[in-house]
Amino acid sequence: MSSANAIKADFHDIYRASDPRRYFSVMGGLDYVIPEIAGPILLQLADRLIQSTGRPITILDIGCSYGILSAVMRSGLSMDELRCRYAKPALQVLNSDGLAWYDSHYYASWPPRGDMRFIGLDRSPEAIAYAQRVGLIEEGLVVDLETNSPRERARSVLRTVDLIVSTGAVGYVSEKTFAKILQVFPPGQAPWIASFVLRLFDYTGIAETARHHGLATERLEGVTFVQRRFRDETEANEALRLLEARGVDPAGKEAEGRYHAELFVSRPAADVNRANLSGIVSPPS
Repeated sequence: MSSANAIKADFHDIYRASDPRRYFSVMGGLDYVIPEIAGPILLQLADRLIQSTGRPITILDIGCSYGILSAVMRSGLSMDELRCRYAKPALQVLNSDGLAWYDSHYYASWPPRGDMRFIGLDRSPEAIAYAQRVGLIEEGLVVDLETNSPRERARSVLRTVDLIVSTGAVGYVSEKTFAKILQVFPPGQAPWIASFVLRLFDYTGIAETARHHGLATERLEGVTFVQRRFRDETEANEALRLLEARGVDPAGKEAEGRYHAELFVSRPAADVNRANLSGIVSPPS
């Protein structure tokens, strides 16, 4: 885990709950929006892959928690809509089993995307279990690849992946995690990688790991993506200090009180040569 994470608010406990109600209460209170902002862009990348491969694809969500990104990508719901749903008194009084019953029917009611399946990777068994139980991920892997290597079942599941995504995991995970995932693929068959990375963190190590597996990494120029508000003044000041140390100008972005992320996408050089990143994704306004 990057030392820069030490200055961030600790949300460890919200991922140990048996359902996502506390997650949405806490993160909603900080206007956490990165899954909603990332979702349309990741759908553009997924559609590009589906078109180029001519078949359904499998997406690996690193740090998937309760399957939030899948929920957004499958339904088009906003984070605020989801937060308000889980805050409703009728859902607050349910136990986790009752909530899971409602959620499984709720998410199944949206038009299916038969051309996309999700694998969730997370260190929280509770979050993975819930996401799989309600149908937001088709398979779940509970493993910390920073300190452990994937076992044979995990390796078999990972080999099916076409697109690796992360919307907030980089920093908690490093090139160690990405290297262990990419090592399961034969040469020349590595999946695409799309990472939304807070500007606090250096992506060079992961980009270099991707290069060793035949992938060229591009950063989407001219745009950043809001993640959430700072928890308090202390977190804000520490974040600004770290950005300054990295030579990153926070004016108009973090200086206004919110974390900002950049998008990095790694693809085979042949794909990059056919169309650069700005030619295949259009950020939402």
